[in-house]
Amino acid sequence: MKLLHLSFHKGCINDFNYICEKLNYDCEILSYEKELNSNKELPPLQENDAQHYNITHARAEKYWNIYKDYFNKFDCIITSDTAPLSRIFLQNGWSKKLIIWICNRFDYAHGSNSGFPDKEYYELINDVKNRENIDIIPNTQFEIFYCKHRGIDISKNKIIKPLGLTLNMGDTKTIIKDKNETFFIPQYHNETIMCNLSEILNKYEIKNFNNRHQGFNDLIEFKGIITIPYAWSTWALFEYISLNMVVFLPSPRFLLSFFNLNFWHQNSNYLKENLYLSEWYSNENKNFFIYFDSWDDLKIKINTLNYEEHKLKLKNFGETHIQTTLDQWKLMLNNK
Repeated sequence: MKLLHLSFHKGCINDFNYICEKLNYDCEILSYEKELNSNKELPPLQENDAQHYNITHARAEKYWNIYKDYFNKFDCIITSDTAPLSRIFLQNGWSKKLIIWICNRFDYAHGSNSGFPDKEYYELINDVKNRENIDIIPNTQFEIFYCKHRGIDISKNKIIKPLGLTLNMGDTKTIIKDKNETFFIPQYHNETIMCNLSEILNKYEIKNFNNRHQGFNDLIEFKGIITIPYAWSTWALFEYISLNMVVFLPSPRFLLSFFNLNFWHQNSNYLKENLYLSEWYSNENKNFFIYFDSWDDLKIKINTLNYEEHKLKLKNFGETHIQTTLDQWKLMLNNK
């Protein structure tokens, strides 16, 4: 079976490349950067404005006309990250297998002046239930919840979560003193702008490194990770799971009391009542993370955790997640 993967997200591309390698599938890529495209002769899926995520009727028609001969070479097409990419095929009567992997709200739009999302797009997505050649895959429980609140029922659809893995683990290493006793701090908005997490940790004499890591082989050499979640699900979360990283994060109570809701990237209006839908706080993942109720509590837990025992639990958890995910994709891709 010949596969084509369309995505605007490098994490999705790395993830599915890893899956195809492990399952022995050949898969080509069409993306927003020419360098990511398998066929370098083709133009990338890129517009000259900041709204290339917004697949209007006209844009879907344009992409179809440019690539239709190329598309028809494949038996199955997968769209990931932003589901509107699927409109290229939904709108133009694609009759082969189509997998829509929702990773960031099915109607994700950038900006407000493009006319997207529009009524026709919602009708196309809603009609998927009547088309046997198309599967919608949510990558987290929250996507099912969000679809329901937009009048789309995908509650019977199987969730396939990210692996967060890549075929290139990286060889470059960050050289710092006492790296194996230092906690890695991501450089996202919550750890740098909403609060200066590194500065807080310094006051509590917790060694930390707040910069970019140089790849997974670099990341795994740190003692652990301290982070403040900002979204229902992130690729980084599953990187940590698959790499068996020790992760400390605020408990639900501390998260919602200490921080205002501006820190949550999307759909924060659902947060207070539905935090359990976040992969950071779900029942499935709660035994993976170490939650702290205050900065003092964090200090205590860092100093008292049995790291060897916890890492063994993480190893089993991560291995199960990887195998389950590979089995899910194998079943999905083999289902004609």
